[in-house]
Formats: sequence, C-alpha cells, structure tokens
Amino acid sequence: MRECEFLKHFPYPEPREGQFELIKSIVRAIERGGTTVIEAPSGLGKTASVLTAISCLSKSKGVKFIYAVRTHSQVSRVIEECEKFREIRIAALRGKSELCINWRVKRIRNNELMAEACRNLRRKGICPYYKPEGIEGPRCYEPSISTSGSCPYYESIATIRDGNYDALVLCYPYLFDPELELPMNFTGSEVHLVVDEAHNVRGYWISRRLIVLPLSELDCLTLLREIVDFMRKAGVPYLEVPKNYFLYLVRSCYPEDRDSSLIDLLDWISSEVELSSKVLLEPPNLILVRDRGKGLEEMFEPFRVRVLLSGTWSEEVARGELTEDLRYERISLRSWGRVSSIIIRDFTTRFEERDRMEFYRIASVLADLSEVIIGNMGIFTSSYDVLQGILDAGFEHMVTKPLFLESRDMDSQEFARVISEFKSLSSSGAILLGVQGGRSSEGEDFPGLQMTTSVVLGMQFAKPNALGRIQYILWRKHTRLNNPSLINACRVAVQAAARPVRSLNDLGFIVFADRRFSRCLAMMPEWMGASLRYLSLSELVSAGEEFFKGKFGTQV
Repeated sequence: MRECEFLKHFPYPEPREGQFELIKSIVRAIERGGTTVIEAPSGLGKTASVLTAISCLSKSKGVKFIYAVRTHSQVSRVIEECEKFREIRIAALRGKSELCINWRVKRIRNNELMAEACRNLRRKGICPYYKPEGIEGPRCYEPSISTSGSCPYYESIATIRDGNYDALVLCYPYLFDPELELPMNFTGSEVHLVVDEAHNVRGYWISRRLIVLPLSELDCLTLLREIVDFMRKAGVPYLEVPKNYFLYLVRSCYPEDRDSSLIDLLDWISSEVELSSKVLLEPPNLILVRDRGKGLEEMFEPFRVRVLLSGTWSEEVARGELTEDLRYERISLRSWGRVSSIIIRDFTTRFEERDRMEFYRIASVLADLSEVIIGNMGIFTSSYDVLQGILDAGFEHMVTKPLFLESRDMDSQEFARVISEFKSLSSSGAILLGVQGGRSSEGEDFPGLQMTTSVVLGMQFAKPNALGRIQYILWRKHTRLNNPSLINACRVAVQAAARPVRSLNDLGFIVFADRRFSRCLAMMPEWMGASLRYLSLSELVSAGEEFFKGKFGTQV
C-alpha cells in the first residue's frame, strides 16, 4: 500500500518522526498474517497509527479488527481519537464491572463473584435492567455514557452486533474472560487482533489461571474460619486444602432454604474447585489454581493476524514469552526527548533494609526535588506498602505543591477525575503518588509540563508468599524466560519511568530510586540509557536543579 493512500486516512497535517514507518509496519504485518511484534517508543502516536491502518484495510479489504489495550482510560482515548477520523467506525466493548447499574451486583468488589451474581439474576429473570436490545450507535460508540436506563453491557452487545463497526476496542484482560460475549460479527478468521502494550499480555493470562476470592465473601463457611484461626495461632502462613475436603466444607454450608441466593454461590464455588488443580488458603484470601485449559498461543489461534505492539519488549524477551513463531520489527529513532536518567546508588526498598529512617530520607529528598523542578512530578512506588511508608514518613506535610494519590480502590471515574485535576496544575506544579504497574504508570500520557519528572521508587518483585510462588512457577512453566521476576520488575519500572517523554521535545528527568535498577540496563530503551549516570541520594536535588536550568531555555 502506497504512502499516498495512508495520507487519505491519517487525520493530522503532519506525522511524527517514525509514525509512517509504524503504520507501514502494521499494514505489512496484517497483509502477511501470523504473529508480528513491533517495538516502537511510547508517545510515538501508536493509537493514531493503528487507527490509520484499520481505516485503510477495513475499507479496502472488508476485514474487522479487535484492538486490545491495557486500561479503561486507554479505551476512552481510542474512542476520542476515533472522532478525528472521517470514516472509521469503532465501538468500545467494556466489561460488566464498568457498566453494571444494578446496585445488588455493582457493590460486589470481586469480579468473579460479581459475574456470578449477574448470571444468577439473569437466570431467574429478576434483573430489571436486563433488556438485550441495541440502540442506533454513533460512529465512535462509547457505551459507558448510555442514558437509556437498560443494562449498558447487554445494550452494547446488541448495538455492536447490528452496527456494522470496523473495530472493537477493549481491555485485553477481557480476551481471557469467559464472561466476555463477543458479537458474532467479530468472531472468525477474518477478524484481526491488534494488541497495544503487549508485553503485559502473558502476565494477565497467568492471572486468569488464578481465582482469588476474599474470605470475607465466604462467611457461610464456618469451618473455614476455624481453620484460619488455627493457622494464625500456629503461625502457618498458608495451607493447601485437599479438594475433596474443601468440597465437603462447601456441602456442609448449604442452607435448608433451596431458594436462597447462597446456593447459587456455593454451586459456582464447587464447580470452580472441581476445575482447579490446587486449593490454597492464604488469609485473607482463598486461591484456586486453574493450571489447565487453553494456552496463550492457543487463544490467539482464532485470529489469522496478530499484531503485538510494545515500547519495551525487546526481541529476546518477546521470543522468550511467546512460544510460537513470530516476526520482530523495531521502529528506530535518532533521539527521543531531552532526558537525564539517574540510578540512586545508596538507596533501596529491599525488604530487609527498609526502616522509618530510610523512608524519611527518601521522602525529604523527593520533597526538596519537587521544589526545583518545573512542571509536574510523578512518583511510582513498587507497592502500596512502600507508598504508605512514604506517607507515614510525613511526605504530604513536607511538600508545598498539591499531592494526588492513586488508591487501589479507585473506580475508573474517580481515577479520571484525579488525573485530570493533576494535569490541570502543570503550570504551577503538582505531585502524583502512584504505583508501578498501576493505571497512571502505564495507561496515561503526560506530555509537556503535565509530567517532566518521574521517580521510580523501588523494584516490584512478587511477595514471597504462596500466591507469588505460584505465579513464578506458572511463568517458568509457560515461557522460556530464565528470570521472569527480574524481567517483570524491570519492565514495569521502565514503563513508569517513561511517562514524561511522549515526543521528541518533551523533558524527562528520570530517577530510578533503588540501587538494584543497575540490573535493568539491558531492558531500558536507548534514549533512556544514553544519559544514564549513578548518583547518591544527597546529589539528586542539585542534579534536578541543573537539568531544568539547562534544558528549559526552549518551550516544552
């Protein structure tokens, strides 16, 4: 396909450097079929590039696409980008946890239990919102803003089925969700799959092998509570429960009232236990391990074309994670942003070395750093425990700029409000405190002054508990990676570190605040590693002051 044909669909006056190369790579991958991994810097304009390729091929070839992205906010951004195109028709396919308006279901925090409650209400015909009828959807269809009064989820399924859309955009965990109901016009070999930030796919696939149920939702299992009390008294961190014994516990819990909604829950738990290879009790959760079923590569098989995009997936790691044949392409740029990268050599969040004084030391230095930078600062901790350690050290009382916190309990609307307010204060400066691998550290763009400084605080290794060990075993079993724990820790850190640099002109003062990041050099993109240096924590503030005085001579 000639470049002049791309220009007919590309909605902007001029492409960014490397953007047409990316479009051509996507089109080339689609035309030859199979699996292609394309590495391109974050912020290059991947969304516009993907939509340009979809617009070209859906009109000329008549094929449909599923465009899978990582977060809910990225789904919204694709729909916003769709409005800038003239012809393309795209619908957002969102999950029940986002769209449900029945309070009896929506109040359930666990997705597995929420889905089961939805099934039960529909099966009994007592959900007043369940009306599987579509509406006349717009060209860029967003079901979350539906005002019809009926269930937005099932309304969207019917709307997409009848709406002649070129592509669906969805969060890619839904690809592995048995509750996902793809409309029939988006199944089959002529539906192509495009996955953004595809380096996360294996991790999500592994998470779908585990069902984690909070014990607080299983109050009926009184014998289970007695076992938990015994474990706590004996200092036993986790316990494998024989499947037959656990099924006995469930059967002993059945109420005499056969119409009780509890029966539906117990039936579902029994069926999931039957499908599980292990049942683990690790308070406050029950963990069901489902190490059977389709592999990741088998789940990709229905799509003749698989285009996997990433900003941090090196060829070696991609070929280690995916056990099928693949092609690898890389979009290279001469430079990317105006960047200074630093590894702090005398600080770590390693569990054995954490204490209140270390948290105070890093908190006070970051507070001082926030005073000398221009624009907004993002701090991405390795866990919510480390985030809380910074707060317990008094960080919010040390800073003078507005501080925004990313909470694990935030719904998508609250998160969007917090991020919008944070971005709006870029001219005077604000601080965002979140976690690596969270929505702000991978699913958001912060161009210009919206974030000029990113601090990656600590390395995100899995906790040394039963759940962490099972995840490690699954990584080793289903990939060819020798050290998946280190690769994943480096990957989420690099993703978070790259948040400020979304174009050739963006500033990026990047701080890796943990000496262990020296093990991640091979996973850093060239533009990030080119300026890398090691400093002590006491030298950080002066380095930040020097960077912004030297680089802020031109407009950001």
